[in-house]
Amino acid sequence: MRTRFGFVLTLLLIFLKISFCKADALSVAQNQVYKNTNKLINVLIYKKTASFRVENLDVILGNFHYLDNYSEWKNKFYNGCVLSFKNNPLGCFSVSNNLSITICSDYTDTDGNPKGDCVDQPEGELVIQLPYFPNGKYADIFDPSGKKVLTIDLSSKATCNENDQCDRPVEDGENCPQDCKKQEPKIDPVVMKQAETEQQATSNKDGKISLSDLGWWPLIIGLLLLFGGGGLGYYIYRRNREF
Repeated sequence: MRTRFGFVLTLLLIFLKISFCKADALSVAQNQVYKNTNKLINVLIYKKTASFRVENLDVILGNFHYLDNYSEWKNKFYNGCVLSFKNNPLGCFSVSNNLSITICSDYTDTDGNPKGDCVDQPEGELVIQLPYFPNGKYADIFDPSGKKVLTIDLSSKATCNENDQCDRPVEDGENCPQDCKKQEPKIDPVVMKQAETEQQATSNKDGKISLSDLGWWPLIIGLLLLFGGGGLGYYIYRRNREF
């Protein structure tokens, strides 16, 4: 009986501990002001010792959670912030792999026991993810102490350069409300392609002259050549007969 009571008491204590942990985690989550983007950027980086080189940027669909500042991760993890063309912070994020290249392997020791080991590599490729913003110009990456270790140029993937002009057809009221203040609608890509084709056809036409563009001139010139050639031939014939 005593053993059974102890077992029930142990289960009750475990349940209470789990409940308190969940409540504490929920409280922490509620205190965070996480925001979300529906696109993110995969950044391929080549690392050599303590230097980094960006190899490729790839914008993909996917939810990405970020904060307004990096104080949550300072002195804990590598982190970064995306800044706009006007140098305003857009969102901050943590770098999950801490810019490290780790290779793990499994093996069996001499006694037949399974073992595992992970080793950091000084050189190689790694991928980090960051939130995508249409007006994001660059991202600064910091180590846990707050020292900047890398700047990533994002301007090639931006669709909003914040120059206070709605640069159509790239910018519209949806992807660049900062410049397109009249909420200019998005242009259908099919319409854009058709316009490009028509523009190219017009350019080619401007560079060539067709018979239809000349109107009656080909006929007039042909008649002049016919009569002129005939008159010249008759003159030569008459002159030869006189001799």
